[in-house]
Amino acid sequence: MRRLWLVLCVALVFASTGAAAPEAVDRGLVIRIRPPRLVLRELDGSRIRFAINRSTLVTLDGRRVRLAQLRRGDVAVVLHNEQIVVAVRAFRP
Repeated sequence: MRRLWLVLCVALVFASTGAAAPEAVDRGLVIRIRPPRLVLRELDGSRIRFAINRSTLVTLDGRRVRLAQLRRGDVAVVLHNEQIVVAVRAFRP
C-alpha cells in the first residue's frame, strides 16, 4: 500500500511541473534534512545534495513551509538552475 501511495505521489508530481520549468528537475525521497542542506534519494537510487538559500520556495502539500519542516520519507521535486535551487515541492505520504 505504501508503494502504491508513493507511485501516486510521484505521478502527481510529474503532472504538476509547469511549462516554464528551470533547466533541471530532480525527484525522489528526502533522506536527510540539515538546513540549509537537503539530500534526496532519486528514483534511480542515486543520492544528490542541494544547498537551499533564503530565496528558495519550499512547499509541503501545497503550503509554503520552512525547510526544517520537511521530514525523512517525504516525496520531493527540486527545481534548479545549475547551482541555484529555485523551488522544493514536497508531499507527505
